[in-house]
Amino acid sequence: MGQVITLPKQKRSKVEITEDRRHAIVTGLCALVFLLGFFIAGPALAIYAFGFATTSHLGSAAACVGGLLVTWAITRQAYKHI
Repeated sequence: MGQVITLPKQKRSKVEITEDRRHAIVTGLCALVFLLGFFIAGPALAIYAFGFATTSHLGSAAACVGGLLVTWAITRQAYKHI
């Protein structure tokens, strides 16, 4: 009656990432971290810290300053890699 048609199976070769491509991916991620830290997270934390300090929420202001220090350290390492 009917026939079963089998298509040849293509053996997937293991994709190997070259050294240049790996370096480009790491550099791109570092650039993204730098841009987010320098232009978004850093200024936002500084503005919030100033806002909390002026409204006498010193604990929240200190937390923002701590977050700013962590963001600064991560952003600095990303910039060094670029």
